[in-house]
Amino acid sequence: MSVFPAEVETLLARHPDVIAAAVVAVADAELGQRPHAYVRTVAGSAVTARELRAWAAGAMATYKVPAVEILDELPLTATGKIKKTELAERAMATGASARPGGPTPPAP
Repeated sequence: MSVFPAEVETLLARHPDVIAAAVVAVADAELGQRPHAYVRTVAGSAVTARELRAWAAGAMATYKVPAVEILDELPLTATGKIKKTELAERAMATGASARPGGPTPPAP
């Protein structure tokens, strides 16, 4: 992916409803890879994945705009780092790469 995940994470973190974001690369037939963001929002937030994606689209190049999935919690290591490997596996398992360009539905 020619997009730096940290760049997308930093932008998403600027949204007032976002507590944390983690971006992983998912396979894309057209681009090779594309960004997929897992986002944790503040308690009680009504912001949707679609709204976050639209907000991000106003601030970055189209190819950098991630698909967005909102999670209640991000998986963390014992030292508090986000487990991106686990998120990448989740993206593959849920078929995120089969849904290019749009937000993904929340996991069951």
